[in-house]
Amino acid sequence: MAYSEWQLNRLRDALRAYHDYEPGHGSGSFNWKDVSEAISLTADVKVPPERLRQFVEGNRSKDGARRKFQSMQPESLDAIVRFVTEERLLLATELEEHAPPWHAAQRLLEYLDQSFDKLRILPPVTFEGSYQARRADERGFAVLELTLQKPSAEGLMQVTKTEEYYPAKAKEEFDRWTLDERRKQRRTRTLYGGWAILTPEDNVMVFLKQVDSGKNMYQFTLAADTAYQPDTAVERLVLLRHDYPVELEGTDRDDEDMLRAILQETEKNILFFRRLM
Repeated sequence: MAYSEWQLNRLRDALRAYHDYEPGHGSGSFNWKDVSEAISLTADVKVPPERLRQFVEGNRSKDGARRKFQSMQPESLDAIVRFVTEERLLLATELEEHAPPWHAAQRLLEYLDQSFDKLRILPPVTFEGSYQARRADERGFAVLELTLQKPSAEGLMQVTKTEEYYPAKAKEEFDRWTLDERRKQRRTRTLYGGWAILTPEDNVMVFLKQVDSGKNMYQFTLAADTAYQPDTAVERLVLLRHDYPVELEGTDRDDEDMLRAILQETEKNILFFRRLM
């Protein structure tokens, strides 16, 4: 069985707790040889003490910036799982896979992690906050608000988004309306929720689902503020909203003609978000 990183961390915590346990009589805590022998007695599998230590404690890189944990063979991991559950250091249910809303995002961040980066460093600017974009289309005048929560140390952000549609005339009158007038004029309001990640290249990738229907929506960075001064807030995010691929009609069109058609359709889905707060 393959174990995810959060499961491995729970196994490490359980083994660390057993290692630090003091059985009494002034004997002090267990050493890694004691832990190895206990696993062997329970599961009849020998896990070398030093390999066990490196699995739990890891080893620092030469510059001390990053800790690398020793991997384990499947039979060794299965033996560790049997040991910690039989010793009731962990309940079997505590190792069951779960899928919180951010689970896929965390896995994607782990996949995008670059081995040559010794330490993940987030952009020095502030992305969290609310942004607004406006556009006019065949449905009328749209006001879109995007809110990014403070990112985790790995670059994971929770996101909410609203889309409100008004009559076409609202494009000229919207800023003069009171909140009550906006509610009266509003035709539709759609709410989305989901998450975003900051990639190692400082791109923002947003994955959303419509609350009512579960319909997917994806948005990706096309541009952002270029002056990345530390401790400043990003004022503008230009995102490409992606739905379905552009359908190309006719097989006899040359590449330049098709490119113009693609850009014409894509332009409709470019949104200029400006910071509200």
